[in-house]
Amino acid sequence: MSLALVRALVAGPVSPAVASAADLRRRAGGSSGTIERAVSGGLAASSLAWAFACGYLAALERLVPGVTANGTALAALCATEQSGGHPRAIRTSLARREPGGWTLNGQKTWVTLGMDADVLLVVASTGASPDGRNELRVARVPSSRTGVCLEPAAPLPFAAEIAHARVAFEAVAVDGSELLPGDGYAEVLKPFRTIEDLHVLAATLGWFVRVAHASRWEPSWIEEAVTLALALRDLDALPALAAETHVALAGAFALARRLLAGAPWPSADASTYAAWERDRALLEVASNVRAARRDAAWRALGAGEP
Repeated sequence: MSLALVRALVAGPVSPAVASAADLRRRAGGSSGTIERAVSGGLAASSLAWAFACGYLAALERLVPGVTANGTALAALCATEQSGGHPRAIRTSLARREPGGWTLNGQKTWVTLGMDADVLLVVASTGASPDGRNELRVARVPSSRTGVCLEPAAPLPFAAEIAHARVAFEAVAVDGSELLPGDGYAEVLKPFRTIEDLHVLAATLGWFVRVAHASRWEPSWIEEAVTLALALRDLDALPALAAETHVALAGAFALARRLLAGAPWPSADASTYAAWERDRALLEVASNVRAARRDAAWRALGAGEP
């Protein structure tokens, strides 16, 4: 994390705040790392929901460099289907077509930021391997392409500002150059779970600093948030699938929860406090998956479960 960003966190947020999808699209990506982008996005966000969106987009840029066009386009990962997001549940298909390229068919039931996305990263099956494993690839498809049909999904009880979508793909033409390299699960979907956790937590810390400044909390709250953000930057430099990374990430989440839960939220303005009470559930999304990943990491390191 640059010294300039630390100074920005200490100085506090500037206007205008990120309060819409249009604001997200107007934010230039810059040359900083994606953790820095997540933190600065959270610092600019008007709510925890929009901080989450900033972190999510930074995570996608970290996963697929260039996918957000240096921060000026919105992207969305399309994985979850009717039976879930596990590789075995993926029925959306990519089939070879003549004289070249691929054809994409299927449906996704839950796409974060889907209604506003310019680019869709679609996890799809190319068939079964000889051992029966569902072989996955990821296609990078413009949301405006013929055969792509988006419709709004029901909003969640928290972070309702984020426009989730259901997406249908009907004979969508995909060029071979639009397929991401490598296995769609091992090299995209699986590492993204860790990358997203890191970047969303970083953006949350940025938003927390915004609230701390506006509410005139003691500087110690900001100091601890800055320190945690620095730790996340170092964690992001580690391999996303390493057991060591997952153990350290679990510790970062535990520290962040204590910092956030212990803050004097009722002393913030009423609308900010109400938004925090509504949206704090964002921090617990996929918490069971993180816990399972942490326990598996401890076993892999030969130390037993915590």
